[in-house]
Amino acid sequence: MDGNNSENGGLDAGAQELPAETLPSSCSVNIRGWENDDEAEARKFGQDVLSLAREVSRYLDLSRLEGIVIGWDYAEALASVDQGEGVPPTAPTANEYGQGGAMAMHVVRDDEIWSVVVIWTALVRQLSQTKQPEHQLALQTFVHELVHVNDLRLFTRTYPGGWRAAKPRDGRDANLQPIVHPCQSEYSAQRRAAWAAPEHGLALLDMLGDAMKDVDGQIRSARVSYRRHGDLDRYWSVVVQRLTFLFQAIGYGLGHADWVEAKAKEHPELAARYRAKLADLAGFPSGWMLDACRDAVKPFFELEQWVDMNIYDPLIEVLERLLNQNGMYTRAHGDGIYVYMPYTGLHDL
Repeated sequence: MDGNNSENGGLDAGAQELPAETLPSSCSVNIRGWENDDEAEARKFGQDVLSLAREVSRYLDLSRLEGIVIGWDYAEALASVDQGEGVPPTAPTANEYGQGGAMAMHVVRDDEIWSVVVIWTALVRQLSQTKQPEHQLALQTFVHELVHVNDLRLFTRTYPGGWRAAKPRDGRDANLQPIVHPCQSEYSAQRRAAWAAPEHGLALLDMLGDAMKDVDGQIRSARVSYRRHGDLDRYWSVVVQRLTFLFQAIGYGLGHADWVEAKAKEHPELAARYRAKLADLAGFPSGWMLDACRDAVKPFFELEQWVDMNIYDPLIEVLERLLNQNGMYTRAHGDGIYVYMPYTGLHDL
């Protein structure tokens, strides 16, 4: 079974003949710090994590998973990973809506992209304790990150000319693609991992609602400040930060909700709760983005082989419409982007 096109990666399919494992024999689990001095317990936990990764690798392509790092100090665990030369530093989500605690980091080894999954221990401590209340969320978190590994491998394995040939069309695309990329990336990972904790997406939709409710005011406030200080780079950095998180939250929420909708016959009451929340979100000024993003991420979710970077165009169109809604218009400008914000009166602040 191709894990890239399965709603649950085949993990609960009950197949009689199991697919071959894809996890490399060199993959290791690094436990950084433990809740007590019981080294045997920590070692057993690491073995359980590795065994689960092997099982998941039957349904997801984990052939470029270098290792898994699980640590109590998440920032330290991230810093412990050598990403190689030419890889921009990564930082977890950190804002008033949430604090990131899991990431599939890109690393370069011999000019090939691999992944290292880093997770805060508290998120997956109950991963092997199936009767514990936090087990489902721990499993979803773990599988979610492994889907990112699978999706990256599809990209590096199939992109024409190799991953270094994957370049934006111009400076505008180079600036806008990173904003919308989390939408498709998190949609894929969340939709393919939602089976592990079906109800968790309700909290994700609440987070999305908070972000959608606040985003226009956040950008307006930054624009008022810009009219005073005149530093466009400073203003644009706020826009990028806020809209990147908005697209990320849409990916999380829609990915989970769409899995529940696809399984509505099995979860009719839960599906009704998701529909009600989505209907409420559609009433926000940016509510139109839900259907627009769902249509825009569909080509990514169904992707079996990369062709070019034009697949991002529908998502960038959604972003441009949102920027226009907030008084911003963009075009390519040399190797960068030109942002035009016409001012005709107080209503443009």
